[in-house]
Amino acid sequence: MKKKYIGMAWPSDGINDSEYWNYLPKKYELLISRYPVSGSLKVEILKKESNLSNIMKCLKTMTTERLDTIILCDFGSSVLNGQNFINKSEDYFRNKFNIPCLNIVNSTVNFIKKRKKKISIISPYNKVITKSFLKLIPNKDIISSTVNLSLKSEIEINTIENFINLKNNTIFNNDLLFIGGGITISNLTNYYKNKFNIKIFSSPMLIINDAVFKIK
Repeated sequence: MKKKYIGMAWPSDGINDSEYWNYLPKKYELLISRYPVSGSLKVEILKKESNLSNIMKCLKTMTTERLDTIILCDFGSSVLNGQNFINKSEDYFRNKFNIPCLNIVNSTVNFIKKRKKKISIISPYNKVITKSFLKLIPNKDIISSTVNLSLKSEIEINTIENFINLKNNTIFNNDLLFIGGGITISNLTNYYKNKFNIKIFSSPMLIINDAVFKIK
């Protein structure tokens, strides 16, 4: 099989690159281009940081002629700018590079749309960002519960302890979806399977799966 290349636009404060690599099959390369952001999770600041022109400047620095697809992984900023912006971001880079482009929020929402069984959502964000995400889901009956962690930084979001024992004595009766681009939960699969007998999914997992499916 010929090697495939995925270009990833990634905010400069992201610290979980390996989480995306963990989901990549063999013969796929992930080329990451970082663009500057403040590192703040405040809504008014975060909303301004998905500037497509700024992201474009960073993507141009990589060997774009080898790319088979581009993935946009700033979850919080994309959510705050709404569905029209999310779709526009995919169209923008698809037209610029003439290859498929996927936004991590669309991958997450589409997973929920296709879901047949109930699922619980674990959000590392504050209530404003979490509610903005929930507005994008047409059928909320599939969501059995939402846990809001209100973590304060990408460092906290990437701290595994924040995703273990989410609530004291909580028993989860259905699978979990961890939303957000900066989370690292791939090594918790066995923990949740053994303790609760459930599966876990995440936004990084879903966008990598979508990208691989798109170009395989």
